[in-house]
Amino acid sequence: MIKANVTAYAKINLVLDVLRKRADGYHEVSMVMQAVDLADTIQLEEAPRNWLVTDSKYIPPNMNNLAMRAVTLMQSRFKQVSPLQVTLQKRIPVAAGMAGGSTDCAGVMLGINRMFDLGLTLPELEQLAAELGSDIPFCLGGPTALATGRGEKIAPLPPCPPLHFVLVKPPFGVSTPKVYGNLRIAEIKEHPDVGACIQGLTAGNKKQILDSLGNLLEHSTFQLQPQVEELKRNMAAFGCDHVLMSGSGPTVFAAFAERRQAAAYYQNIKKKYPGAMLVRTVDQKLLDERVKLDGIK
Repeated sequence: MIKANVTAYAKINLVLDVLRKRADGYHEVSMVMQAVDLADTIQLEEAPRNWLVTDSKYIPPNMNNLAMRAVTLMQSRFKQVSPLQVTLQKRIPVAAGMAGGSTDCAGVMLGINRMFDLGLTLPELEQLAAELGSDIPFCLGGPTALATGRGEKIAPLPPCPPLHFVLVKPPFGVSTPKVYGNLRIAEIKEHPDVGACIQGLTAGNKKQILDSLGNLLEHSTFQLQPQVEELKRNMAAFGCDHVLMSGSGPTVFAAFAERRQAAAYYQNIKKKYPGAMLVRTVDQKLLDERVKLDGIK
């Protein structure tokens, strides 16, 4: 019996801008997204019925989470996809603004595509994924991309040169709908410079990329959860010039051009924040190797 083993990488937003609220209620965004090497692991194997096994108490063991919704979506479209047991080991914090649920969903879709020889192309998978969530198309592709529309329109960008990040996830979550609902775009005069980040990526210029980091949602999240703004201030005070909230929060990251700088910062800050994580950018080679098949068909 064949099994699919998938590594599902987290993402951070290097730049997140919100342009306007659309007539359909969604917001028009422009984001530079980057995969990092913090990852969940997923195993898919045939079973008498669909079933989820997970080591996380925060993931409901039923069909409502994104990973299992991916299973039922693929089964509804492709009759050769049999019932599956999904075994999920969580390492990406839940409700952290790092696409933990979305990348698990993408990982399941990639695994099923390989496991059952569906032959779906990346654009075909992305079109299916957009039915389930805005971040999922990026998680299928990556590692560096521009996301527009409501986040589901993905355009690959030049690969990010190696950067290193120290992440801190506070012990609470943030509601993404509430963050967007609280956003007053007309009152915000200064927007992040997505173009400058893309120029930095094109040139492979680490300094330009780091200098362009920005997240318009900080305005809203800080109003709803002042502790996130306090966390950002504290992290900057530990000695980093490039500190940013990821996504709608509450995770905040400090960014560095060199690993030795990030490692020294990590050793220092984990005394105050024991749950801090040291990660780096993911390249295309790692993404190409994220699905592995075991067993015999």
